[in-house]
Amino acid sequence: HNGSLKLLEERLKYVGHSIPSHINILEFAIEVTNTIAIESTETGAETEQRQINDETCVRYSSNNSFKPKCPAFTNSPFQEILVLGQRFSKNILRTKQLFAARVIQAVLVGSILGTIYMKVGKEEGQVALQTRLGFFAFSLSFLLSSTTEGLPIFLQERRIFMRETSRGAYRVSSYVIANTIVFFPFLLMVGFLYSTPVYWLVGLRRDIDGFLYFTLVVWMVVLMSNSLTACCSALVPNFIMGTSVIAGLMGSFFLFSGYFIARDDIPDYWIFMHYLSLFKYPFESFMVNEYGGKGGDRCLERLGGECVLFGNGYLRQHGLKESQSWSNLLVMLGFILAYRGFCFVILWFRSYRTRS
Repeated sequence: HNGSLKLLEERLKYVGHSIPSHINILEFAIEVTNTIAIESTETGAETEQRQINDETCVRYSSNNSFKPKCPAFTNSPFQEILVLGQRFSKNILRTKQLFAARVIQAVLVGSILGTIYMKVGKEEGQVALQTRLGFFAFSLSFLLSSTTEGLPIFLQERRIFMRETSRGAYRVSSYVIANTIVFFPFLLMVGFLYSTPVYWLVGLRRDIDGFLYFTLVVWMVVLMSNSLTACCSALVPNFIMGTSVIAGLMGSFFLFSGYFIARDDIPDYWIFMHYLSLFKYPFESFMVNEYGGKGGDRCLERLGGECVLFGNGYLRQHGLKESQSWSNLLVMLGFILAYRGFCFVILWFRSYRTRS
């Protein structure tokens, strides 16, 4: 078939197929094709197909004998990534409700949260300091949990992925790379729409460098969450199990982030969770961005009219350095690549077992 979806639907009905309501036409057509392939095999079409495949295979000579050698995949990895990327982009655009809800949510929550914490940027003292840290913690909690609504989409795509890769349609690596690339600009837009109102309304460090770094950290946070969701969707059997696993992991990451309990107070046998926490590194980055660099001379607490705690002094109390602003970004990038790598391994193993 080479034409519109409407024409495809009409042709399917014309040859006698009954299409159920709310069924994707392409998916239904694939199922019909599979059924025809099975029937053709039973009538001897398998032999004809083998002859066609032999003609299209590349033959090579070894010791004066010729053996067929067929390529494992029809297209190159670049072509696969390009085609899959186009398909993922269309899937995002077709889910208009989810796309619009995600954009509106970012703007709305950023604006509301900014008006709630609007006075914090102008105040000094321990209360204002703790309130500002609470704002950072809540922002991370919202950002890391808000991208998990993509779990149903990942699970639905996995069923299609398993069927297509089991027939050698494309490489698993192409699927994972295309999925990652497509979500990069979309999540960047979400991070920018959230950061723009909340950063300036709260009254954080008022310079463009601070704002751009804050936006970059927000982008990395939503990418980490999206990568974790993709990894869990490749592992779990269904939506209920997926939400349970993600909720448990997020709660554990938040607990060991260093906000509720200091790193030095965490028992040695649990300290590994502190360094695996997705909250730890962006939380520290927010603090360094606000109280380091140009914000190092900012007075955080006064006693008797004199400043007793500056921004850089506060960072030293918590063992933070300005250099960590970039090293933490590298760690977050490592988390993104690691979760995507785990996703690739799990999907490859599933696809291998299906082919076997």
